[in-house]
Amino acid sequence: MILPFFVLYFLNLGFSYFQVAVITAAQGFSMFLFEIPTGGFADGFSRKYSVALGFGIVAIAVTLIPFTHNFYLITFLWALTGVGMTFSSGAEEALVIANLNKANRMDLHHEYFIKFNSFNALGSIFAPIIGAILVKNHSISILWYVFGLGFFLNAVIVLLFAKEHFEPQKIKAIALIKKSYHNSKMGIAFTIRHKVIFLSILAGVFIDLMMVGNIGMQPLLVSLGMKEHQLGYLYSISAAVGIGMSFLSRRFVRYKPKNVMSVVVFMVMVLLLCLLFVHPPYFYLACLIFILRGGLFSLGMPLFYPYLHRFIPEKIRATTMSAKSMADQAATSIGYIGAGALIDLFGPQKVLALGGLFGIVVIVLYQKIKD
Repeated sequence: MILPFFVLYFLNLGFSYFQVAVITAAQGFSMFLFEIPTGGFADGFSRKYSVALGFGIVAIAVTLIPFTHNFYLITFLWALTGVGMTFSSGAEEALVIANLNKANRMDLHHEYFIKFNSFNALGSIFAPIIGAILVKNHSISILWYVFGLGFFLNAVIVLLFAKEHFEPQKIKAIALIKKSYHNSKMGIAFTIRHKVIFLSILAGVFIDLMMVGNIGMQPLLVSLGMKEHQLGYLYSISAAVGIGMSFLSRRFVRYKPKNVMSVVVFMVMVLLLCLLFVHPPYFYLACLIFILRGGLFSLGMPLFYPYLHRFIPEKIRATTMSAKSMADQAATSIGYIGAGALIDLFGPQKVLALGGLFGIVVIVLYQKIKD
């Protein structure tokens, strides 16, 4: 519920775009630092408990944010959410993929990613609507408590109901650290050495750079004439479109994933450039662009991730996906700080639109992938 109002909340506290970018980047930098060690922890100990621990850390951190207006303390708490997320990123999908492989249901890999995106989007349909109502009648700060409660419930659900065919190892703490380090080394080496994995991760980095202007999206829409609480409805509609596009991806299974993603990125690039021609009071045109942008990625990603997993050995699956997440977070963090400074100078509209030009590099990288 907080995400549609995240940037506005901090701007309303009196922070600049650059400060908001630093807060956002703090999460990314902490994820960059902890992705590989926590991925190694998941592969060397337990993916289930790694995911549950991560959800618990995030729940505590976000619940504390509305208690302070101090920039440095908020930055620390948001960085702490990044640490929590590293325990679940990579480990979450590795847990499911390993369970499917154990049941000899490799045919359900693609279906899992479709369902994952769809259920995510289903929650994202209803949550922003409720968030919009709460913001209209109360304030944005109440949403932090709901956000924290959601992650706490995630932790409880995983602990009570998730099965794990990956056997946790009964080893001492020092041995676990050594094993995590060894798994981390293997995962990084494999990621760099394998051309398909390396090019895919690099392409993902430049997709992240296409999106770094996102910290200006909410204020841009408000400046174009949109009311603050209506942002919740926009995110809800975007999520509904995301569900439909995830299922539509089945129609494109027969095409090469790299070609589908190249077309998706090109279309997103054109949409973002169109933002330059949107002026008040036509905020609904900008809304349409953001909805279509999200929908297109919801179509492409469920095709590309199963393709990527075909090349990753089981014993370092979580670590390899953590390496991918680490690269994404590093790019996003650096990009957000740069974008925040640029938005303070040139405004969000230009930075959002011209950021799409990174898509040219993405298309070149995807086309270099050879099966």
